[in-house]
Amino acid sequence: MDQFKLILLVTSFILPFVMGITLLLHLQGYLSRKVMTFALINTSLVFLFNFFYFQKDFQTYSYIHSLHIGTVLWIFPSIYLYVNSILNSRKGFNLALWHLLPGVLFMIVSAMLFYGFLNNTERIYYLSNYRNSDIHFAALNLQAVRIFRFIDVIFIIAQITYYSISITISTNRYNEKLLNEFSNVENLSINWIKGFNYSFLVVGILFICFYIFNPFKEQNTLLLLVILFGVSMFMWAMGIASFKQKQLSESQSEEIITNDLVEISEIGTNNIELISRLIDYVEIKQAFLQSDLSMTSVCREIGTNRTYLSALINQQFGVNFNTFINQYRVKYVTYYLKENPSTTKDELVQLGGFGSLSSLNRAVNKKYEIER
Repeated sequence: MDQFKLILLVTSFILPFVMGITLLLHLQGYLSRKVMTFALINTSLVFLFNFFYFQKDFQTYSYIHSLHIGTVLWIFPSIYLYVNSILNSRKGFNLALWHLLPGVLFMIVSAMLFYGFLNNTERIYYLSNYRNSDIHFAALNLQAVRIFRFIDVIFIIAQITYYSISITISTNRYNEKLLNEFSNVENLSINWIKGFNYSFLVVGILFICFYIFNPFKEQNTLLLLVILFGVSMFMWAMGIASFKQKQLSESQSEEIITNDLVEISEIGTNNIELISRLIDYVEIKQAFLQSDLSMTSVCREIGTNRTYLSALINQQFGVNFNTFINQYRVKYVTYYLKENPSTTKDELVQLGGFGSLSSLNRAVNKKYEIER
């Protein structure tokens, strides 16, 4: 049993560290990968510090206790900053770095209390017993440190609530804007983060359980280590997913994030002409077969701006740009397949301008949903 516990402890900080180093060696200029590297290395440190604590090496742990508090408070903001690095321009991301500040402040205050108010013997005594609800600290300095811990726990709960809601809202808005700009969003979409966000909530609850309902008793240790191992694997899995995630260029990011849809109250002569040019370019000239077709490139060809055209497509056809283009693609490959029944799906992906097989499948499903 002790060997199993040791494996959980070591694996929990080794895997995020290895994934972080792997990302560091494959940054390819992506800001999001740099942020995920930070998130993984920070996670590795959190679990390395846990290793000393659960091994009851309280003397060593006493030197890193305050740093541990700060790194824990960086876990959830680092996930948020990863999402933010994909959603926003570099300037917008820089403004969001303040989310790391609470971790710094808690680290400083903790150091002042832990190292300023307690001597070495008191620090070891506190670390050995502060999770034991049966022990009451009579000394005021020990009570102060314990009260600070409860404040830290409350702040973690606030972080979980805030970031889970914020990530969900931001992800939905970003994906909506992507669908109004690109005909293929396979590598740009961050829909996968929604699934992680649900896990994010579970992780948050487990964090709360770890910090509040964790009397340090031998029979509880294995359960806690399994929970913490799950948290580590959650971050490790996000690191793997980040390899596939692509980012917009700086100019693309600025353009689709800052532009909102305009209202078109009525169809005038200019709008009719614009729709005619749109249909001519997309349908007659079969521009939909271009896998890299975007709202911006269409606007360049028909002579309008993307904000206006996006609003026009949404209001006149009742769909976003992505669905509008993929309807033509589905119609094309459906007809082609009837004429050439031996065509494989991979060939249809290339012929129809789809970015991937999953994009083809989603477009087909979406078409039938609209028709129903």
